[in-house]
Amino acid sequence: MIWAGLKMSKQGTVSASDLGGLRPGSNDWKEQAQLQKHRAVKALQSSLRMYELNEKIKSTLDLTTRLLDIEKESELFSEAVKVLTSDDGMGFRDASLLVLEEDILHTACSTLERGKKIFPLDGDNRYAHWLAAAREPGEPGGGSGNELMVELRSRGRLLGLLEVVQHERENTLFAGLDSFLEWRRDMVSRIGEVIAMLIDNLRLNRELKRQSTVDVLTGVYNRSYFLQRVKDEVKRACRYDRPLSLVFIDIDKFKEINDEHGHLAGDSLLRELGSLFRRNIRNTDVIGRYGGDEFVWLLPETDLEMTSSAARKLISELTDCRFDLSGGGTPGAGVAVTVSLGAASLLPGEVEVESLLRRADEALYKAKNGGRNRLET
Repeated sequence: MIWAGLKMSKQGTVSASDLGGLRPGSNDWKEQAQLQKHRAVKALQSSLRMYELNEKIKSTLDLTTRLLDIEKESELFSEAVKVLTSDDGMGFRDASLLVLEEDILHTACSTLERGKKIFPLDGDNRYAHWLAAAREPGEPGGGSGNELMVELRSRGRLLGLLEVVQHERENTLFAGLDSFLEWRRDMVSRIGEVIAMLIDNLRLNRELKRQSTVDVLTGVYNRSYFLQRVKDEVKRACRYDRPLSLVFIDIDKFKEINDEHGHLAGDSLLRELGSLFRRNIRNTDVIGRYGGDEFVWLLPETDLEMTSSAARKLISELTDCRFDLSGGGTPGAGVAVTVSLGAASLLPGEVEVESLLRRADEALYKAKNGGRNRLET
């Protein structure tokens, strides 16, 4: 007898005694056999479900450890989607990460083919509709039984959305098992919390790094970071015998501007000049605030002749500028501001940063003493 001795789980146990009193071929025998077969299939499905759940729980823990050491947002998004969709990860069919920037959701990484990459929060799109729907904070949802969406939130701020799509085979396997559907929703919510936390941490670290290298008022590099860059570039220029130049920039009559218009106006001028300098240098150049109203400009791979040309263009750019120091913002109103510049290039065999800085500083004083609004080398 094919069922004799076969053992399943407690609720699906099959024994010879279940069929022993029935005559093979009878209707009762067939019905009992079908019943036992049904119980066996149910027991097997239950075992498969438990196996799948255990594997996904392991993958949820693996997700966190694989993402903790990532230092760039783009890498975080890519790796998170990979973990969510890979066979050795969460095993979802598709996953998408959307990041919020100025009330617009941008598709950061997705396994779905999307014709549209941006989704305004006030637009007619399913993400905007889902976010506008009334639900408990952090509660996941989705458009169908196959997909789930969760908000990416940290410290009360919406950072974006996570969307996952499940395979049809899992819907079939776990059909009717409400506890699995609840667990799946909770799992995706936890994953969203991990990703949101990591995004927030990366942004905090980036901001801390920026604050440690950038002058808060002017937006150019601060003195300590700039001097370290000068040291690095001097070493590189000496090693490879490449040109390197440096320019000191000083605002003419800045004390008079402060005395006449006030220190807030002086700060405003420094801020605007910092922005102007950043716009008018090459990507390879480095601009820093040396102190007070003095800026310093480093030009790698640039000899003195090329540096002089670039410096004169900067003077020319300032000639047509007017700066509103009154705070009124009146169109066309403002005062003209000039700068004096001193330039120097690294000499053959020169390895001391202080020597390069000193020669550029001496050239600056020549420009100041020579009438200002000029370049000296």
